[in-house]
Amino acid sequence: MNLHQQALESRDAASSCLHVLLFQEMPGVWVGRGLEHDMMAEAPTVGQALRAILRLVEAHTAFDYRHNRAPLSGFRPAPQSCWNAFTTGTPLVLGQLGVEPPGGWQIAAAIAHRRPMAAPPPRVVESRAAF
Repeated sequence: MNLHQQALESRDAASSCLHVLLFQEMPGVWVGRGLEHDMMAEAPTVGQALRAILRLVEAHTAFDYRHNRAPLSGFRPAPQSCWNAFTTGTPLVLGQLGVEPPGGWQIAAAIAHRRPMAAPPPRVVESRAAF
């Protein structure tokens, strides 16, 4: 690793926090969703969904380091409805599930009380010309 990569890694690792929302999509399907960086993973249990999203974080972070990019810089933030669900959800301590965060990441997780709603599509207003 060259000096530039080491500086990038130490700078980003010091400030890398990811909030993870966990919710049940349907019976037997749990979703883990990153909020600062909108990425998702599905699994049959809440613990497996959390582990799956953290494996994604780890894999994409390693890829970004190899390509001299800030970790997860290719992912936009999640919609506000997911942040709202996180804020009103039940905090989850990773240790309760025997989960360790990926190196250089601080992870805050919460289980949503209900599935976050998708944002409605933007309204299209047609203008009519008067003749």
